Amino acid sequence: MKFSTLLLTPLFVCTSAVLADEEDHDHGEEHYDIGLYASNGVMTVGGWDHDTESMEVANLRLFEAHFGEDPAFPYSIDEPGIGGSADLLGMAPGESFSMNLIAGVQAWDGSGFSSSAESMGVSFGPASVDAALGGSIAFTATEDFDLHPEFFIDSGAATGSYLLEFTFSAAGLATSESIFIVFNNGMDDELFEETVEWAEANIVPVHGAWLLLGGLGLRRRNRRG
Repeated sequence: MKFSTLLLTPLFVCTSAVLADEEDHDHGEEHYDIGLYASNGVMTVGGWDHDTESMEVANLRLFEAHFGEDPAFPYSIDEPGIGGSADLLGMAPGESFSMNLIAGVQAWDGSGFSSSAESMGVSFGPASVDAALGGSIAFTATEDFDLHPEFFIDSGAATGSYLLEFTFSAAGLATSESIFIVFNNGMDDELFEETVEWAEANIVPVHGAWLLLGGLGLRRRNRRG
């Protein structure tokens, strides 16, 4: 029989994701992968560090990415990745979960994010979803997964900041709250970060406190008997 226990090592609690990442914004920014785990029967998203295989931030709802980091592929990016383990999700290896892209592209209009006709999407292997239509991509949970779907934007898209909304779901778990990824398509980095901060304050709902995890963070512990 296999038992799974989530180990939480709280460092401190703050009330906003903006405060949680304030030091990172000022000192070279640390960007996390999308981390998945089950909490009270709900698919939950946090900030996953794939180097330490730990959840550094619980209940993280906003991520960012920059098109053009690889000059050979200026209109696609495979970050943020999706990290975790079947154990953290309460699953057996080989079971699946889905990343659900909510229909609609939003672009920064100078004072907020509004609907855009620009073409964006996400793909993984043969599966692909157009952001205008929305849809789901299935992934397989393994003992340790580090998945990197490809996010893409049309080569003719205007310079700017773009936002997509996602949820995650799996059999036996309630669907996650929405998460958001803000993409920089050639925008000045400082101006782009202002759009990210606006999204943190205005798009991502703050439900209670944000728990920051230090040291080993959120890890899995297995005990077999």
